[in-house]
Amino acid sequence: MPFISKIISEEIVDSNSKPTLKTAVYLDDGAQGTSSMPSGVSIGSLEALELRDQDPNRYNGMGVLNAINNAQGIIFQAIKDINVYEQDKIDRTIIMLDGTFNKSKLGANAILSVSLAVAVAASLSKKLPLFKYLRQISKFGPNEEFVIPRQMINLIEGGKHVKEGLDFQEFLVVPKGTRFVEEAYAKILKLIESLKSIVGKKTTDINLGMEGGFTVNLTTNEEALKLIKDAMENVEFSANDFDLALDIAAMSVYQNGEYRVRDFDRALNSMGFIEFLTSLAKKYNLYSIEDPLSENDWIGWKEINKKLSPATLVVGDDITVTNQNRLTQALETEAMSAVIIKPNQIGTLSETLEFAYRAHEAGLKLIVSHRSGETEDTFISDLAVAINAELIKIGSPLKKERYAKYNRLIEIEKELWRK
Repeated sequence: MPFISKIISEEIVDSNSKPTLKTAVYLDDGAQGTSSMPSGVSIGSLEALELRDQDPNRYNGMGVLNAINNAQGIIFQAIKDINVYEQDKIDRTIIMLDGTFNKSKLGANAILSVSLAVAVAASLSKKLPLFKYLRQISKFGPNEEFVIPRQMINLIEGGKHVKEGLDFQEFLVVPKGTRFVEEAYAKILKLIESLKSIVGKKTTDINLGMEGGFTVNLTTNEEALKLIKDAMENVEFSANDFDLALDIAAMSVYQNGEYRVRDFDRALNSMGFIEFLTSLAKKYNLYSIEDPLSENDWIGWKEINKKLSPATLVVGDDITVTNQNRLTQALETEAMSAVIIKPNQIGTLSETLEFAYRAHEAGLKLIVSHRSGETEDTFISDLAVAINAELIKIGSPLKKERYAKYNRLIEIEKELWRK
């Protein structure tokens, strides 16, 4: 039974040039696992909290030296005598040590960096690929065949992901009709080049958003969907090649009970915004709409889910934040048909796996997602395969921290294919 002999954590910089943690867990059998923490920009109000130093003389108060000290100090001391294969016991011990409902004492970033690095170290100790080890410690069937998730690619970005641009946060495509990730990836690159040419005619200054999608300031949000359709047609792609999808991130367009978007010269109430999104879903045959409404508009969520599902998936993110209590309310309300899974929203691997299994058992489609501030860590690729997630959001391959996750999916696929 291997035990943790040492934890070393350090401050690195994420893709948005913000400090974050990279934590290494060393085992007494020689295995070593590392994990680097992402950070969100569009953050649900009920997410577990990152611990930031609040020192104005370092990174405008965003440093993580206190979180680092917690990871390699008090957390290490609490878990060093626990068998590293007992992931749930390790996570529960850290949760009790923190003692807050949102992990604000030790910091969700410190806690999760250790939790994930423990799993990576354990998988190496057992000489198992990470996705197989994660399946082994989850409630998902050990004998169930592994499935590679379809990728959701962010082509055009707006909202909080850009300095100036569209209201909706993400305009995505989902490849279909391909057997392997590499085939889908080739089609994605072809479509991106086509879209780049079209965007280049709109502006001479082509910029990328936080997740690698193009930024373009159009008159309406709907125009972005038209641009993607035009890009598809220019390279002879059709609805048989790609589905279209949206991430509204509605909290960024919601204020005082109303929604304000550039498609209208007036604010819309919940029912009016639902009608607008429903019309877009039907007109463009949308595969999914994520966070269509504010995180506490339960009546509205139930209404839009009733109107759109199953033809268009209604996806919860800010409303559920990978949290069991919020999931219970969502299921009781019949608020959605799919759910986003982000480990750093809840703060431990065990809680993430529990949330995913419960959502799966309830019939929701699972979508594992990156964050806007990413690293080259590929843990979520293994996680998505481990829980047989239907979809994975990893951004555009135009940015290296996103491309790394595509590469890991390809590696996993090749390993499964060889077997």
